[in-house]
Amino acid sequence: MAVVPSSWSTLVRGRHLVHTSIFTLSIGIHVVDSFMIATILPSVVSEIGGAAFYTWAPMLYTVSATVGTACGGFLAVTRGMRRAALAGLLLLALGNAGAAAAGNMAAFLAARVVQGLGGGVLVAQAYGVVSAFYPPMFRPRLLTTISIAHGVAALLGPIAGGAFATIGWWRGIFWIQIPLLMLLAGLVGRSLPSREGTREPYPFPLARLLLLGAAVLSVAVSGRVSAVTLRLLAVGVAVLLVMVTLRLDARAQARLFPSRPLSVTHAVGTALWLTLLFNLTTGHTGVFMPLAVQVLHGISPLFAGYFQSVLAVSWTTFAVVSAGFEGSAVRRVILVGPLLITAGMIGQALLVVHGSLPLLACSVAMTGAGMGLCFAHISSWTLAMARPDETSVTASSIPTLQSLGRAFGAATAGLIANAAGLGAGMSTEAVARAMTFVYGAAVIAPIAIVLLSLRLLRFHRLSPTGPAPRS
Repeated sequence: MAVVPSSWSTLVRGRHLVHTSIFTLSIGIHVVDSFMIATILPSVVSEIGGAAFYTWAPMLYTVSATVGTACGGFLAVTRGMRRAALAGLLLLALGNAGAAAAGNMAAFLAARVVQGLGGGVLVAQAYGVVSAFYPPMFRPRLLTTISIAHGVAALLGPIAGGAFATIGWWRGIFWIQIPLLMLLAGLVGRSLPSREGTREPYPFPLARLLLLGAAVLSVAVSGRVSAVTLRLLAVGVAVLLVMVTLRLDARAQARLFPSRPLSVTHAVGTALWLTLLFNLTTGHTGVFMPLAVQVLHGISPLFAGYFQSVLAVSWTTFAVVSAGFEGSAVRRVILVGPLLITAGMIGQALLVVHGSLPLLACSVAMTGAGMGLCFAHISSWTLAMARPDETSVTASSIPTLQSLGRAFGAATAGLIANAAGLGAGMSTEAVARAMTFVYGAAVIAPIAIVLLSLRLLRFHRLSPTGPAPRS
């Protein structure tokens, strides 16, 4: 049977059209929320109160979404992909309705938790769709649409939220999503398998999910305390909780993660480490870039916001460029991409305080280009190398580790900045000293990315078809 070359049109051709629609809508709904909520929160607080809990709305959503993605693979294995996706959609609909009808901040925050759980479960199923219904040659293009979705959401999310806030009906942004969720439920009900899950009565992994949620919450809380000792304690507790979660998961009959998910002696573990470190790098550097360019380079807050988008635009552009690469070209970008990331981060470390703004922008763009070149292909290889009985949990582990990486990246950046004296004030000298340490430390992860990418290439060379070694 002849192999059909992949192209963008194959994603919307024949039976792939409905699966691509499910994937893009699932990712898009989740991503738009993260950009929309910041725009409407002032209006929410103005109407229902709860200013003291202003930052909890996005934080709780992030925590529960991480738990949802971790749970998504388990649900797909034990209940089937269709039921898992419909459960995620039901939770999203209930969360949206609850947020729209909330009369106080407690109810609003509870609704955000439900929304996050539903969104996480749905995103996990979206990755499962990629693994289950697309041959390996099609996956990089489909995974690249995640980068495109982030770019579109960064534009549409604030516009949509701002429009509803302007007309005095912030609740409408939640109500209008429900018909879209119903449309997506129809696609899921007609197109995903009705029952491919195991019939074994595995117990629900509540303890592991609570531990993972507590870990993400601990990381998030670390950014809201000023004392360096307390920040360090919170991050340390989070690391410990993640380790305990993985240890308990390894002993479970039905897992949340694949075998040895962070072991560099296994192909999938190496690939998931890369996923974690990619997002740790963006979380670490992104949190302070607007502050650095405003205080140290004298640009306006508006321009600082656009400057922050340089990495995302570069990532998306180069992801689209490399999406059609196959064979040896993929191996080259998995080597070149990490080298560009490292060079870009070294440039940022050297230029963030005393360098020229255009050169700093080029360094940020170089980092984004390196990530865009190879990340979709690494994700595709991760799915291809998964054990046949672990495809669902491997797929859901990718967005889970992305969330963990971003959380730990932001937390470590805040910890280093506070230790360098940023908490004592925002003077030019204090910001310069803090950024020197923050961006200097940020070079460590890209160096690890280069080493791990070489190891991943070795695994793939030893096993060209990509199966992971069995443990």
